[in-house]
Amino acid sequence: MEGWQIRETFLRFFEERGHRRVPSASLIPPPESGLLLTNAGMNQFIPYFLGHAPAPYDRATSVQKCFRTNDIENVGRTDRHLTLFEMLGNFSFGDYFKRESCGWGLELVTEGFGIDPGRLWVSVYETDDETIDIWLDLGIPRERIVRRGKDDNYWWTHAAGPAGPCSEIFVDRGSRYGDEGGPAVDEDRYLEIWNHVFMQDEVDERAERRGELPAKNIDTGSSLERVATVLQDKATIFETDIFQPLFAVAESLAGVRQGEDERTDISLRVMAEHGRATTFLIADGVQPSNEGRGYVLRRMLRRLVSHARRLGIERPVIEELAEATIATFGGAYPELVENRAYVLQVATSEEERFGGTLRQGMALFEDAIGRASGTLPGEVVFKLHDTFGFPKELTRELVEDAG
Repeated sequence: MEGWQIRETFLRFFEERGHRRVPSASLIPPPESGLLLTNAGMNQFIPYFLGHAPAPYDRATSVQKCFRTNDIENVGRTDRHLTLFEMLGNFSFGDYFKRESCGWGLELVTEGFGIDPGRLWVSVYETDDETIDIWLDLGIPRERIVRRGKDDNYWWTHAAGPAGPCSEIFVDRGSRYGDEGGPAVDEDRYLEIWNHVFMQDEVDERAERRGELPAKNIDTGSSLERVATVLQDKATIFETDIFQPLFAVAESLAGVRQGEDERTDISLRVMAEHGRATTFLIADGVQPSNEGRGYVLRRMLRRLVSHARRLGIERPVIEELAEATIATFGGAYPELVENRAYVLQVATSEEERFGGTLRQGMALFEDAIGRASGTLPGEVVFKLHDTFGFPKELTRELVEDAG
């Protein structure tokens, strides 16, 4: 299945089971969410879970664009870290609960997506015997059901709000990806593709439980990119059809291809992933700045340009990556097409602003590295930031690359 088919298969499956198809919300969440950026499919439904507003429907399904900032430096260096991803989800607002959610999840994974049930493992919250019994009734062998603690199997938004224990579905990708033993042993081999959250608690900003929600709800999340990795039998997320149009642009600009050199592959991945992610951010109204979500955008755009220069690309790159993103994802996210001119104007202006000082900054950096004995002096880091526009995270990455 190609990416668009996975989206549509998921949405139709739940529409046929009484769910309202709801469009993706913006990456800029409402202020009351306490979030910098939309980080989960459930964010737009928080008022319904908390009982602050009546839900206009009992059941919903969506494909939500999500953004998580804690993985920016990992992008390019691993097979599966992303900043932007698409979250397939189905939701119940006080309607159905664990048994229906788990049952439909298994049905869609095995019959809709065609994954062999013998490849599936599930995890449950350590004290949740009820969900273990449900999975056993659905045919999952006991030896492929894993109990895990709060760090792994209790989900919250990382802000005060709704939360609950969860149960995840994993796919065994085979011995070439890691050791036997289930997801507690190796999560590269056993790839999580779906999380079923039993949204029943309200927590504070430290994830401490305040009490019960007004109703027992369902919030699930299934990464489109991970599902595509499994269904297309690819080793990495970046080899799926979702990213190939972006890599085609990056490879053409650089005159190199994936798989030729590890350092080159890192830079190609950064260009493809950050090109897509920054296009989505700008289309939703984020502008480069020195604070908040604007700083996230600036940091990523400048990381992208830096990696393009490492590949020997001296010409502008962002416009072509943004155009490829709009062409690939504009059908599912029409705001990309509607805001095309704005996206190109903002992105190219930022690239021009940083590109003008990047060469000078790199000359300073390389000279300082040549004279440094194991540590880059703080005054150099400050000058790179203050004079040449290097986000400190970019300097840290360059320092690590230099050993």
